[in-house]
Amino acid sequence: MSGAILFLNRWPLYEDQRRWENRLAAPEIVFRPETDRVTYLCDEGGRSGVPAAAERVHVVRDFGDLDGVLALVDAVVRDEGPFDHVIAFSEMLLDLAAILRERYGVQGASPEETSRFRDKTVMKETVSRAGIRVPRWAPCRTEEQVLAAAEEFGYPVVVKPVRGASSQGVREIASAEELRALCAERSLRDLEIEEFVRGGILHVDGVLDAAGKPLFLCTSRYVSTCLDFELLGEPLGSVFQTDPAVRGRCEDFALSCLTALGLRSSAFHLELFDTGDELVFLEVGARVPGADVPYVIHDVHGVNLFRLWSDVLLGRPVDPPVTDPEPSGGWLIIPGPKPLPRKVTAATSLLGEVPFLYRELVPRAGEVLVSRPGSYATLQGGRFLFRGGTQEQIEQAVRQVRAQYRLATEPVL
Repeated sequence: MSGAILFLNRWPLYEDQRRWENRLAAPEIVFRPETDRVTYLCDEGGRSGVPAAAERVHVVRDFGDLDGVLALVDAVVRDEGPFDHVIAFSEMLLDLAAILRERYGVQGASPEETSRFRDKTVMKETVSRAGIRVPRWAPCRTEEQVLAAAEEFGYPVVVKPVRGASSQGVREIASAEELRALCAERSLRDLEIEEFVRGGILHVDGVLDAAGKPLFLCTSRYVSTCLDFELLGEPLGSVFQTDPAVRGRCEDFALSCLTALGLRSSAFHLELFDTGDELVFLEVGARVPGADVPYVIHDVHGVNLFRLWSDVLLGRPVDPPVTDPEPSGGWLIIPGPKPLPRKVTAATSLLGEVPFLYRELVPRAGEVLVSRPGSYATLQGGRFLFRGGTQEQIEQAVRQVRAQYRLATEPVL
């Protein structure tokens, strides 16, 4: 018996059947009406992601208004009784879910545990103490201290929000002059500075059981980087790695990091550098990966990471999925042109033209592309999913889409 669940949701579901984002996380899929009594706490954006027939639905104006949220949940607990579980899938709601668990004595990750996966300084400090290589870093306090750290690390350096996501607010700083300008234009509070590590970036995704053992693991190599997508408008994607040596090396490294961080009963998305000589921890989220990663994992391996994570959280018996390590898959997002908004006048459909491309979301003529910072799984300049070939064939298909795709837009009048 799973019991009473408080589910926090800010993700919409779209009636447009072209769009697949958030569908694997739909409550009808991850919860079971025969055992789960679910109360939904959502904002207006997440209201469409709540089942139409749901009886216990409470809408908050702003999840960032902690006092308002706590007052509402206090009233819900008085009226409906206590909860056995508090679940949130969004990175931006993990801190709130931890606060609610602590406030109401609910099992699960506490604020202290959650901070290891939300606060990048706590995260790196914890991993570093285990003897694992991390970028040299320092919290930003004063201009003098930040400049001294940059001189120690060597330029370029990276400055990023301590609790950011999706490369929002991340800056690559090439010189002391640039760093002084950054210090002059904004507060240093809630920022950190770290060494720029040269190398390819990979990500390992999966779910750990209550003992911290992996139920599923998948290793991918990024095409471009999240930072280049945000700052330079480069296409972003990744391809599943099928070489057993590469997978074994990266997955062993990831599990060492997760053990150091004490992660249990959770999905995760861990990023790492491969310098050629060593692996270096980049960061980790205690959640299902973003963008189109979970959808390609589902379509290639038959594993719904949201459902698997929910089953672990709710204490259901879970058998590790049996998957074939040979097939590869991948995804690619083409950003819209800058500045946005722009109205689409033409876009190239590549289904049936590029081998192993099985799904696409190409904007239609007349649709308007708008800026959605940090939201990869939305209407972009183009989104493409690949499966069915070897790693090398998927990589070639990704290159082919990048070469052949055309998007034409005009200013919004």
